[in-house]
Amino acid sequence: MTCHNVNMKHTLIFETPISCSLKTLFDFHADTKNLPLITPKDTSVEILKLETPLKEGNEAILRIKKGWFSFVWELTFEKVIYPNLIVDVALRSPFKFFKHEHHFIEVNKSHSILRDKVTFSLPFEPLSAIAVWFVKKDMQKMFAYRHEKTKEAITSSAL
Repeated sequence: MTCHNVNMKHTLIFETPISCSLKTLFDFHADTKNLPLITPKDTSVEILKLETPLKEGNEAILRIKKGWFSFVWELTFEKVIYPNLIVDVALRSPFKFFKHEHHFIEVNKSHSILRDKVTFSLPFEPLSAIAVWFVKKDMQKMFAYRHEKTKEAITSSAL
């Protein structure tokens, strides 16, 4: 995981090699039915609206509950480039700015790399600067879980 901070925007990058084709990795992430499989147990995600098939300009509305907190997220898919990239940007979320890039990188025909790049800023920065550490810690935990579950789901279905 790497981290950058420019103008109160914070960027985190999570990367995992997975034994599967690039197409398999992209298709897994493009299929929203897999979202519950890779969502940590302490979080629930309810899809309120989702335009399919996945393409640029589509929108999604999710209700995300974590502990005592419940948020409605409205996302737009800014870029969908098959089979390499899905970029979603929050139109409405607990963040001032939130962009999630899913990069799918081919190593060879049977090995790929899943790279998630998240760029965010919190509302009320610099007053909320103290919360940044907690948000980063939570995202590190969440993406470690998501990558592990993605790897498990893909490699077990390939058997």
